[in-house]
Amino acid sequence: MSDLLGFMRDQQKRNRFLEAIDHIKTLRVVCTILIVAVVALWFRNGHLQSHQRLYIPPDLTQGLETDFKTVPSATVYTFAYYIFQQLHRWKSNGEEDYPRQIYTLQGFLTPGCRATLEEDMNQKQNLGELRSRSRAVQEILGRSYSRSRVIQESESSWKTWLDLKVVESINGHPVKDVLLQYPLKIVRFDVDKEVNPWGLALACDRSMKPRLLDEDDLKSPFRRPGGQ
Repeated sequence: MSDLLGFMRDQQKRNRFLEAIDHIKTLRVVCTILIVAVVALWFRNGHLQSHQRLYIPPDLTQGLETDFKTVPSATVYTFAYYIFQQLHRWKSNGEEDYPRQIYTLQGFLTPGCRATLEEDMNQKQNLGELRSRSRAVQEILGRSYSRSRVIQESESSWKTWLDLKVVESINGHPVKDVLLQYPLKIVRFDVDKEVNPWGLALACDRSMKPRLLDEDDLKSPFRRPGGQ
């Protein structure tokens, strides 16, 4: 009888020992999961903080007070001009250069704008207007950025006006040399920082038609069309 009692006591001690080992294993698993979660959160927060975008306008002569949400009007205008100029830079043959520029700059265009440009390209190709045609656009001297050229429509969209000289030739023979004002819309487009570090995109549609500038326009300071 004493041997049986001794065996039972030993068995109870063994069971308690095994339960303690299982509990320690469970605690180790929980601690490992918590450590992994802490490291992941630390890495995520550090990564996000290191990639916040701060927009700095090109002119800092009068100082700057801004935050991570504010996009200066000068930055909006500069972005619009740069992307629009590159889109319409056809070095020698619009049939090849126009689609190439749309593809190259697709990360700076909204899907709707890209579709609009491709529709315009296809229409011009069908009419034979792109064959051997070169094009270049540049700001009209004295008609560059001013604060009034950019209006903020919402927290994530702006409208801007560019006064540009458009020069075209076919096989080296000049066919167009006009002064036009283009209304453009810019929106926040923070999709891929590696492709588009600006976090902005051109949002165009068929309604954004250029306006021919005359001598009276060139003699007067810029005014928003329609009193906007």
